[in-house]
Formats: sequence, C-alpha cells, structure tokens
Amino acid sequence: MVERINETLMSDSGRLVNLEFVVIHNDAGSMTPKQYIDWLRYRDKALGIAHYYCNRDCIARVVDTFNIGYHTGDWWSNCRSIGYEVCESMKVSDTEFLQNEDVTLMQATEDLLFYGLPITTQTVRLHHEFVPTTCPHRSMELHGGSTESVKKYFVNRMNYFASLGSTVDEMLGGSTVSPSTIESDNMPYSSQSDENIAREVIKGLWGNGSHRVTRLSNAGYNVDTIQEIVNRMLSGDIPSVNLDEIALHVIQGDWGNGSDRQARLENAGYDYQAVQQRVNELLS
Repeated sequence: MVERINETLMSDSGRLVNLEFVVIHNDAGSMTPKQYIDWLRYRDKALGIAHYYCNRDCIARVVDTFNIGYHTGDWWSNCRSIGYEVCESMKVSDTEFLQNEDVTLMQATEDLLFYGLPITTQTVRLHHEFVPTTCPHRSMELHGGSTESVKKYFVNRMNYFASLGSTVDEMLGGSTVSPSTIESDNMPYSSQSDENIAREVIKGLWGNGSHRVTRLSNAGYNVDTIQEIVNRMLSGDIPSVNLDEIALHVIQGDWGNGSDRQARLENAGYDYQAVQQRVNELLS
C-alpha cells in the first residue's frame, strides 16, 4: 500500500475563502515526498509550499486542506484551491512518473469527493492556468501537450478512480499502483478519438483478450464502443487507416525516404501506393 504521512508544516496561512478546485503541479525536481518534508520543514514557506507531495510509494500532506497553501504564485487561486505536487518529475522513468501521477490524482479525487465537488475541467486545474510557467511540464509532455488535452486526461482518469471508491485505499484495491499504470509503457496517454484507439487496437498496441479489455477500461475508454469500431474497420465499413495522418508523418520525414520509406510503411501494414498518393495530393 501507499504510505501516508500527515505532518503539518504550515498552519498560520489562514483558511481557504472557499474550496473551488484542485491544482496539479509537477515538482521539476528529484526528491521523494519524505525528502520534501525534511526540506520544507526549515524552508521559508512564503517561497512556496503545496498541500500534498506524492509519488507511487507515499502521500505526504504538509498543509491542512482547509488552509491556504502557497503553491500557485497567485493569491486568488491559492485561497480557493488545494495543491498537489507530483514528485520526481526530473528523475524517474515515464512509467514511474505515471505511477506517481496516478497516486496524486487519486488523492485529488478523494479530496474532491470528500468536499462534495464534481470532477470536471473546472474543478481540476493546472498550475500554468494562473501564472506563466511550464508546470506541469512532464504531464504536458505525456498527455498531448495542451492544457485541454492534459485536463481531459486528468478528469477522465479521476472519474475512473472515483468509480473504484471514495478513498485512495479503495481506489488502489490493495495494490501499490493502479492496474493501468503497471502496463503504461506502450499505452497512449494523450486524448484520442475512438477511431484512433480502434486503429491502435488493430495494430496490437493494446494487447489481446481480457488484457486489452482491462487496459482500455482503465484508460477510460468504452470497450464495447471500441470493439464495434474495430469490427467495422476489419469488415471494411470504415477505413482502418487514417491516410491523412500517415501522409503527414511521411511529409515530416518520420518514415524515412525512398526504398527505406516504402519498406517501413509496408512492414507496418500500410498500402505504400495509397499513402504516397495522399502525400502527393497534400503537397500539390
């Protein structure tokens, strides 16, 4: 199970005006939650302190959730939010970071449920929505690169966690990480259409059988809907290949040139002539 530490390091900041949303941060550092506790204990809190510091092994709450934290650099949002730092964003692998992020989102989900707030793009916010910053930098890199894509991913993920229970322990179900993060190496994390996910299923990127069902469900997709689209693609009712998407990648040089390009496209199962024709049309 994930270890919980409740050690209040700041208690004189005043009460929240009203809790309206949670704010997700990436720490841009390499410390664990326990290391942050030791570091923050003697640091000037006015320089910045969030309510929570989380990774896959530990959730550390260092400011009471009913009190103001100094985490956004903006007083208005500080007075109306709980802040969460995903730790080790400059240190761990993508898989480990996503596990850290999941535990953070679980805690944010627990708090929103506890305070009776819905899980929406209005109640789940990103640090850079309030001040000029790249935070949450690594979440941005992994989940589509835009505020909208990251918030959509977070909200979908958190609503999935809420379906498992109202506390982090219930969401974890006795595991140290959620099922989807265990299999996160090859899972696409940016927001994608059902059609694109179906194409990835056909390519085998989501596994097979019950393994595929689990991964799709944990990522927030409707398995029956995806399977229906897969069946229609395989029967020829709708195209299983997005030629425009492939052609654009070819134009960008992602598939190489000449005979190397042709070999790579054909080995990946694409119709080289059809792709090349679309490339020519886009360039004309």
